[in-house]
Formats: sequence, structure tokens, C-alpha cells
Amino acid sequence: MIRQAVPADLEALLGLLASFSEETGTNFGREHLLAGLKPMLNNQDLGLVFVSEIDSVLVGYAVIGWGWGIESGGKEALIDEVFVSKNHRNQGIGAKMLTEVMTHLRKHNTKAVFLETEAQNPNSRKLYQNLGFETEDSVWMRKAL
Repeated sequence: MIRQAVPADLEALLGLLASFSEETGTNFGREHLLAGLKPMLNNQDLGLVFVSEIDSVLVGYAVIGWGWGIESGGKEALIDEVFVSKNHRNQGIGAKMLTEVMTHLRKHNTKAVFLETEAQNPNSRKLYQNLGFETEDSVWMRKAL
């Protein structure tokens, strides 16, 4: 089942976020992850969190942040993270989650959806391309504040 996360999902989501952080080498601590996640679970104006649940166990998530863009003509969404636990990969869960996310975003008048993926992750790029995402020439830059 794919659904929007609720505050009661916090601990299970923190476990998945920690797994994602470990896999990507960022190794964010619990407080860092909690600071990013908890406000989103309590305020959909910040963004949305979707989860994939099998037999009452969360096995994946997708985090969506909001933006606004002149080039897009209004409301934008950023797919910040998509993660499926190792034991549940290659079963179509990520595609199902993102399809549900896109349906939700269309219903809420979102004009464009952006995402960023690592150059060394061809599996995620293939998934995104199969869902209609196109590679752009833009280069993302970041500065932590």
C-alpha cells in the first residue's frame, strides 16, 4: 500500500532514513534526520512524505518538497529522496510510489517536478526515465548555511 505518511510513522521512517543515509555515505545522525523529517510530517505546506507499506511494515518512502518557479509557471515539487529497503528492491515498489506521487501532484496543480540523482546510480536514472523524467543540462550547486 502506498500512502501519505503520518506523525505515527516517525520512528519507522527514521529507521529507513538512517538506512538511506548509511548507504549514501552521508551518515546523518538521528537528530539531523529528525530535524528534517518531523516538521514535514506535521505541516504539508513544507512538503509531503509518502510511504510504501507491506504487512504493516514500512519498506520505502519518497520525500517531496515544495517550490515556486517562474519558468515552471507556478508550483513546483522536488523529489528530495526515494528509498526502498534492500530486501524489497526490484519489485516495482519505487515505481508504484512515484506513480502515486505524480498522481497526487497533478491533482494539486503542480506544474513541474524536479529530482536529482547521482551520476553513479544508473538504476535510479532508468526508473526515472521510465516514468517520463528527462535529463536536463542544468548543473545543481549547493551551499550549506
